[in-house]
Amino acid sequence: MGAGIPAGLASLHKENSLFRNGRQGLLQVDQSQMFNPQKEGSGEERLFSWRRIRTMIVGTVLAAVVGLALVNLYMYVQYGGTMFDRYFKKKGAKSPMAGKLAFDKGTKYYIGVIRDEGKSPRRGEVYYIEQAGGSMIEVSKDNIEVRDPEKIDK
Repeated sequence: MGAGIPAGLASLHKENSLFRNGRQGLLQVDQSQMFNPQKEGSGEERLFSWRRIRTMIVGTVLAAVVGLALVNLYMYVQYGGTMFDRYFKKKGAKSPMAGKLAFDKGTKYYIGVIRDEGKSPRRGEVYYIEQAGGSMIEVSKDNIEVRDPEKIDK
């Protein structure tokens, strides 16, 4: 070994110098691979590869389907129907009173045009009446006098 260096320190000195040189050698190899664009096995994908485009399309479609399902679930729980009910629900028979004029029984004042009839939990049997401004109201059948549009008493 060395003349003035004890045996244990000499071996430690050799390992330390090898470690330094080996580390510098590794850094040089990594830098050469990093700055070499011709190297194929680097693991980097192109910005617009087919794999990325397919992943984005599948992810977008999946997010839209899940969002649509959640919105329909919320609407069904909150309002009792989904946004597709108008397309798939059977339309019932139109009321025979639809299109006739509604007048108040007590005062004989004009209320509006009857559009439909149904049942209300608060009022029982009701007419759905469209008023002159376009707003819809429901009025109990007991309070309404129905007249044909042709026969109007003035």
